[in-house]
Amino acid sequence: MPLAILNFIQVRKVADDLKRYTCDAMAGKEIYTNQATLEQARNKIKKCRLVFTTCTGAGLGLLRPEIFDMVIIDEASQITEPASLIPLVKGCQKAILVGDHVQLGATVKQHAVLQQFDVSLFERLYKQKHSLRNSGNASTSTTPPVSKVMLDTQYRMHRSICSFSSAEFYENKLLTGITDTARPLPASEFPWPVALSGGGEQEHKRSRQQARILFVECSTPEDFGRKSKSNEGQANVCREICRRLCTAGSGATTESDSPERAFVEQQAIAVLTPYSRQADLLKQRLSDFKSVEVSSIDGFQGREADIVVFVTVRCNTRYEIGFLKDLRRMNVALTRARAAVIVIGHQQTLTMGTADPESRAVWTRLLKRLVHVKIEVLKS
Repeated sequence: MPLAILNFIQVRKVADDLKRYTCDAMAGKEIYTNQATLEQARNKIKKCRLVFTTCTGAGLGLLRPEIFDMVIIDEASQITEPASLIPLVKGCQKAILVGDHVQLGATVKQHAVLQQFDVSLFERLYKQKHSLRNSGNASTSTTPPVSKVMLDTQYRMHRSICSFSSAEFYENKLLTGITDTARPLPASEFPWPVALSGGGEQEHKRSRQQARILFVECSTPEDFGRKSKSNEGQANVCREICRRLCTAGSGATTESDSPERAFVEQQAIAVLTPYSRQADLLKQRLSDFKSVEVSSIDGFQGREADIVVFVTVRCNTRYEIGFLKDLRRMNVALTRARAAVIVIGHQQTLTMGTADPESRAVWTRLLKRLVHVKIEVLKS
């Protein structure tokens, strides 16, 4: 069985369950403490068939002189093209880039965006119109052919959550590999509405199911005059939603160890927002809910939760939506949920802006798809 070595500059950043595979762990000490330990680590790497590292780490330290016949770059759409090139220029004969270019990419400075520095190698290759494998002059070119493969079946989201992103971002090619009953909603105090499918009255009765993608209107204006935004009213609505989600429904038994109550308490709820000031406000308001985690959308990419509450923040008379214009951010927020998504926002602000017609159109289609629910905030 090939030995896997994780070589990082800072071992403390490695997940606890993987630290035993690091060079430091195998050497029994910090490899840079003396020349003998360093040489021992070099010899171990030379015997390995698999080496795990970051793209930058592939060109530093022990791996600097190493040659890689094959390179696999995970999350390739989240790193800049120069970073991707570091392992690829070290003798690579075949490369596999794994990523999703319609989710968030690398974070770069604004002036770098103007130079398209935020476009990853993955995205550039994926979007090229003609693969050399299909062109007539492949035999006269020194550039290798590029094959594009889509892993089209996801096993996270309920079908009703997946359908919107599949249509908007994945050309209706994203499929669901789980059954419609595999993501049950907890019996909480939250008023999950019924979604009716098309057809006659009898068909409606047979297909009554709880809606899983919801919109809660909040017309409280956002704060003004600050670089990062927040919205007090949306924070209050979010707290009320989380309170109801975390409270077992009237049908549950009162015993603390009852299955119904345990199901409600053990569900993972992620509250996502694009603004750091709103995230700070929400962390204060929701600190007493153990099953609720507050995060920026960018920081939650690659993760998942049972229920996602998406707090959009923006509500103003100019219909400016700022960060929400980036549709990749919308896609990330909607696709983190396993069982349900609840969006909190101001419909007019999200759908009536003229600064970016494309994002306005997508937000309009999303709000038409969402089931609108009214949530009354209890006054303390």
